[in-house]
Amino acid sequence: MKGKKPIISPFYRQTLNKNKDSFSLVAIDDKKIRQNWQIRYLYLQKELENVQSKLQKFLSVEKPQYTIWLESTFPKETAELKDIELRINDLKQFIFEVELDSLLHNRSVAISYHFLLQKKNKKLSNIISHVACADSLPNNEKTEEIPDNNRKRNPRESKIKAAFRTIARLLHPDANNSVSPEKMERWYAAQMAYKAKDLELLESLCYLEEKQTEALPIALIQKRIVVLDKTLQKKKKELEGCLGHPAWGFSQCQIDRQYVRKIKIWINEKIKEKKKELNKLNDKMRGWKLEANRVLFKNKTKKKRSKKKLTKKK
Repeated sequence: MKGKKPIISPFYRQTLNKNKDSFSLVAIDDKKIRQNWQIRYLYLQKELENVQSKLQKFLSVEKPQYTIWLESTFPKETAELKDIELRINDLKQFIFEVELDSLLHNRSVAISYHFLLQKKNKKLSNIISHVACADSLPNNEKTEEIPDNNRKRNPRESKIKAAFRTIARLLHPDANNSVSPEKMERWYAAQMAYKAKDLELLESLCYLEEKQTEALPIALIQKRIVVLDKTLQKKKKELEGCLGHPAWGFSQCQIDRQYVRKIKIWINEKIKEKKKELNKLNDKMRGWKLEANRVLFKNKTKKKRSKKKLTKKK
């Protein structure tokens, strides 16, 4: 229609979409719009700082103190628990490998178990023989591993390294003259995140150092809000898990007879739980072993019969 202006529907939404990863397009850099996103960004920064500091205090101060006290008070129980946990982790890893092999090669889990167990035993024997050979050689003739520079890098790994470099420039004690205790906590958290290959946490720790957002475009602030929100939810879940641990609040706890009894009951229950879990995993493996032996015996008898039939025909 002539003389009538086209109606432009409002395209801005203040809240996040249902996907949380995508935002409505922001074409106009309005002051109110920017202010709303900046408030949200700063709120998430503060929340993450608070949760991260609580977690860091628990992991770096309270838990190590508790473990030292526990190992000195209950040496036999802690050694037994550590041994059971190591065995459980090894078995879980092996079971995962077996199940994955059965899916990839389209064969029964028992047969996959049999072949992988053979491979594992061969590897162990090879490692032992290699170590023995290396020890027998003189120091000059000992072989060294040559780094493979032509190996293709994973894009996620390069992002992790880049994020860690930026954090190192901002928080490393050698690069900065005066580092506050809060920044030192973040630096330790960054080191742990780098070891765990947690890209979201590394990026969030980078964003915590940037308090001024006036120069940043709104689209970039929105993207950073998504990353901060994800890491905050993850860290809150982690903190909830730590609240139930007996080491929580250990630095402020009074160690008396009642507390020692309570911890003794807890550690004995933990050993019982872990033993049950270990027995279940062992039963699973025994079942696979029996099944594999049965299938292999069947195959052997079939082969023998077929050979006998061939010799009779001849």
